[in-house]
Amino acid sequence: MNTSRNVSRLTRRTVWLALPLLILAVGVIAALWLLESQPSAPRAKAQQRQARLVTVTPAEAAPATLDFDANGTVEAADATTLRARVSGQIVALTDKLAPGTRFEKDEVLARIDDADYRLALNSTRTDLANARAALRVEQGQQAVAERELSLVGTEVSADERDLALRGPQLEQAKADVEAARTAVEQAQLDLDRTTVRAPFTGIVTERSASLGDVVATSDTLATLAATEAYWVNVSLPVDQLRFIHAAGSDRAGTPAQIYYPDAWGDDAFLPAEVLRIQPALETSGRMARVLLQVPDPLGDNTPADSRLLIGAYVRAALEARIPTGSVLVDSAFVHENNNVWVMTDENRLDIRSVDILYRDANQTVIASGLAPGDAVITSELTAPIQGLPIRVESATVDEQAPDDAPDREATSLADQTGNEADHAVEGVARSLRLTGPPADAGDAVDGSRQARARAHATEPRS
Repeated sequence: MNTSRNVSRLTRRTVWLALPLLILAVGVIAALWLLESQPSAPRAKAQQRQARLVTVTPAEAAPATLDFDANGTVEAADATTLRARVSGQIVALTDKLAPGTRFEKDEVLARIDDADYRLALNSTRTDLANARAALRVEQGQQAVAERELSLVGTEVSADERDLALRGPQLEQAKADVEAARTAVEQAQLDLDRTTVRAPFTGIVTERSASLGDVVATSDTLATLAATEAYWVNVSLPVDQLRFIHAAGSDRAGTPAQIYYPDAWGDDAFLPAEVLRIQPALETSGRMARVLLQVPDPLGDNTPADSRLLIGAYVRAALEARIPTGSVLVDSAFVHENNNVWVMTDENRLDIRSVDILYRDANQTVIASGLAPGDAVITSELTAPIQGLPIRVESATVDEQAPDDAPDREATSLADQTGNEADHAVEGVARSLRLTGPPADAGDAVDGSRQARARAHATEPRS
């Protein structure tokens, strides 16, 4: 009896120990079964990257000269403050001394009362006549003294002979004559200076005296500016100085054109040249200062009979010489880090780093990295990658459509293709700002529309 009880107890213990192991084994088997029975989907094939639609324009060889724009202020090459050379009352001011009036060199501008100076001239002339008479008297006395000395016959020294012949008195008389002659010349010069004449050909910028004023030699009568040439001080970046040169004894300076649109309009200009490249930079902007010379700024060649005004703010275009082999592109096609996007012969994107020689808001001159005729991409790319597939015109969409697609879908796709082609050609037309007139682009658009019409005409009808 005890034996059967012990067997029953052992059996129950064995069952309790084996039950967890059995549950664990069942769980493992179920997990394996679930893993093996998961549904599997076929792996999708990698799609070929679609080529980007772009517009391009050929790079052009840079011209021999290129205009560098700069702004500057007009100033007179020669200017002076007109003052009287003698003091006195102003008795006449000519019409030539009015502000803004032009005059010629040595032309009379004003007159000072000359009565006192005429009297002074007469007085000096009288003194000169007296001095000359005294000289003649002394010369006569010298002749008498020489006869008297010959009668005596006494041997005398050279000094005693000179004193006996009144040598010192003769020298004094001659000196008096010379002093009187100098006084006459000075009096005549003062009399001539009562007539105020122009020191050069120019224009009156300001008048400071009036009729009846009593002026001294330090008083200002007017301010004059010479009109044979004007100067224009312009500022240029330092890296542009290598393209220009100043005037020298054997060559003219770099040609330039002065535009004054406020007075002449947008197209009129005056010729100029680079006179000097100044030795110091601007203190604020660190720009180079270049001095331009405008010959005959008020002459007959002045546009529309308008004058180039002193102090005017003008625009200058300097005709800089560009090294041969350079390439010219629109500045909008040059991206950050001096990169240009180029379409290769394999229809791939080539991101090229170029050496920029000159760049402004409109045009860029490239020294190396780009050759004439290279297809420069003019459209924007959101994510440019080296070697990206690109195309100029849209690919034929009909080849990508399934064979059993309805005719209506084919027609829609054909229309879409034509529209894309139109937009591509129009984009090319907009980008060809450096290579041809807009009329060529219009012909291209018309040709694209005619091709699309022919495609509709050849489609099968249901």
